[in-house]
Amino acid sequence: MSTRKRTLSGYKACKRCKTVMPEDAKQCPNCGSEEFVFKWRGMIVVIDPQKSCIAKRLGLEKPGIYALELVEE
Repeated sequence: MSTRKRTLSGYKACKRCKTVMPEDAKQCPNCGSEEFVFKWRGMIVVIDPQKSCIAKRLGLEKPGIYALELVEE
């Protein structure tokens, strides 16, 4: 098994809030930013941020899909 980390192709992450969205999105639906990275690692799906200990620890206040780490290009 390869130890190389891969990203989910067809998706990008917002540089400001780490929201994961399709590559064709022009603006982040979470924060409105237009700055994205195409290389990111790991993801978390937040359904109820008020009840999620992990969302609170990561400072996530809205439901959504978030990248755990952005890879600088």
